[in-house]
Amino acid sequence: MDDLVKEVIPLLQYLIPGFVSTWIFYTLTAFKRPDTFGQIVQALIFTFVIHGVVLGIGAVCLWIGVKGFSVGIWSAGAQGFWAFVVSVVLGLLSCFLASNDKLHAWLRFRNVTRKTSHPNQWYSTFARHDRLITLHLNDERRLFGWPSEWPPEPQQGQFVIHNPKWLSDDGVLRSFGAEMLVIDSSKIQWVEFTNLKEDQL
Repeated sequence: MDDLVKEVIPLLQYLIPGFVSTWIFYTLTAFKRPDTFGQIVQALIFTFVIHGVVLGIGAVCLWIGVKGFSVGIWSAGAQGFWAFVVSVVLGLLSCFLASNDKLHAWLRFRNVTRKTSHPNQWYSTFARHDRLITLHLNDERRLFGWPSEWPPEPQQGQFVIHNPKWLSDDGVLRSFGAEMLVIDSSKIQWVEFTNLKEDQL
């Protein structure tokens, strides 16, 4: 048993940076966590990238030390420190790329892909089209306003509507005095986007 523990602990220490990056990514983005196997695979991918970067940092530090400027010994502790730093930076960088669609937009422009970086088309539409919406409710009423927040999926979650107004059949907006309204997405049949932005009302 002691031999097994001695083998498992170094393996866990090697894999922990990848799990840190994976945890940061799924904590800060709208992506659903995959099953355990999927999370382990992603953590392994992050781990290989992290340790590759740490090897590069180590090589640069040793080269700088050989050239005459040394601040210490490149030890296991230094490797662990840099692995943690790189895991946090890599996790935050992956969140940044997944949240703003810049990498996928660049790839779409070059006809490499047609996908976005967002978790689904629903989320992508709200993130890319910054405008007022009309929520068509199950009871045939219509709610008009600015979506401050929206659910990551159409089947679950809530909309937070800023300055909500009822939209009558004759197209007249009727305010009911609320600054914000939270409405469950299960009460909504479909969503209509307008061409107006909030400051154009």
